[in-house]
Amino acid sequence: MEHPCYQCGAAVEDGVAFCRHCKAPQIRVSIAAPPVETAADPEVSQNQPPAYGGAPPINGLVWPHALRSAAQAGLIAAILMAIPLGASFGLGMLAAGFLSVLFYRRRVFHANLTSGLGMRLGALSGLFGFGIFAAFSALETAIFRSGGELRAALVLAVEQAASRNADPQAQQMLQYLKTPQGLAVVMVLGLIVTFFLFLILSSLGGVLGAVTLRRKERV
Repeated sequence: MEHPCYQCGAAVEDGVAFCRHCKAPQIRVSIAAPPVETAADPEVSQNQPPAYGGAPPINGLVWPHALRSAAQAGLIAAILMAIPLGASFGLGMLAAGFLSVLFYRRRVFHANLTSGLGMRLGALSGLFGFGIFAAFSALETAIFRSGGELRAALVLAVEQAASRNADPQAQQMLQYLKTPQGLAVVMVLGLIVTFFLFLILSSLGGVLGAVTLRRKERV
């Protein structure tokens, strides 16, 4: 088999190292060009969450760690709600959400904690906190028999409200609230309001915790 010389075009047999006419070498070695590194798009890199310790960030919740963190924060919140300072302005409920994010971040140190995940962790801690708080309240009532004191306080509050309102329909409603059935309705409504306060304020605390931790990581 023959092939044309790349320099003079004369026919050269395969395997011959040099052309007989122009002495040009016929064995050519091609060297692969090194790969060209493309510069990263700054807009894409800015939108990507930071990597922690070289590991890819975890975008979702790791539920075993999330449940443990929320339960731990909920227990602390229930204890704080038993203290006047913690109960005022719902500070114990806010602390539940914030602490749940903090505890979760310590367990999953390369988690990508967005505001949405912080809100979910806070809401979960609020559920735990309300359950533990309700259990503590029921246990306190059973041990210390403070149900009579609570009933007396509710009756006093109803009587004070009745003295300030002369409307006959309002008076009739207030008289119903003084009955055992009315007091039970008041206590159930109080528990429902407390549940929603735990859920809302703890979610807000979780958002604050996530935003605070992300700001510290960027510094």
